[in-house]
Amino acid sequence: MSQAQEQRFFRNNSLSIDVLAAMILIFFTLTQIIGCDKADNPAQPDATVAERTAPEGQVRITGQTTDTSAVSAPAVAATADATPAAASPAPAEAVAAGGDETGKRVYNSLCFTCHGNLDGSGGLPNMPHFGDKAAWADRIAQGMPLLYEHALKGFTGASGMPMLPKGGNPNLTDDEVRATVDFMVTSSQ
Repeated sequence: MSQAQEQRFFRNNSLSIDVLAAMILIFFTLTQIIGCDKADNPAQPDATVAERTAPEGQVRITGQTTDTSAVSAPAVAATADATPAAASPAPAEAVAAGGDETGKRVYNSLCFTCHGNLDGSGGLPNMPHFGDKAAWADRIAQGMPLLYEHALKGFTGASGMPMLPKGGNPNLTDDEVRATVDFMVTSSQ
C-alpha cells in the first residue's frame, strides 16, 4: 500500500470510530433524559410488577385457612366470588353430578397418551384404545369393580403393557379415576 492509501484508510477508520462514539453519547444522553429514575419513586415500579404478576385466584382446600393479607386485590376478589368450601359438594356427589365431564377432562389431560385420542387415533400399541369395542369387550365383561381396581392400583396384562396406578398421576382422586373409567367404558360399548 502506498502512503496515500494508508492515510485514507486511517482517516476513514477514525471517522467511523468518531461517528460510533457520537451515537453512543447521544443514546446515553437520551436514556438519561427520558429514562425512569427509580430513585425518584422506588415503590412505583415494584408495585406495578407485583400487580402484573399477581395470581388471578386462589385454590382453597377444605380445612385450611388462607392469609389474604399478602394477596393482591384481583386475587382477593376472585376468591370472594368463589363458592365457600363448606357449601361445595362432596367429591362423590360432584362425580355423580358431572362424572362424564370429570372423566372426559381427566382422559383428555392424561389417559389419551396411552389409550389414544377421542377420535381413536394415537395411543400405545397393545393398549385398549378409546372407543375400540373389541378391545374393551373382554375387559368390560370382567366387571366394573375389577376395571376400577386396575385403574386405581395398576395392572400388567398379558400384553405386557402396564397400566400405572391412577394412570401415573397420584394426585388424582379415586372418584376422578372411576369417572374416567366410566367415561372410557361408556364410549367403548
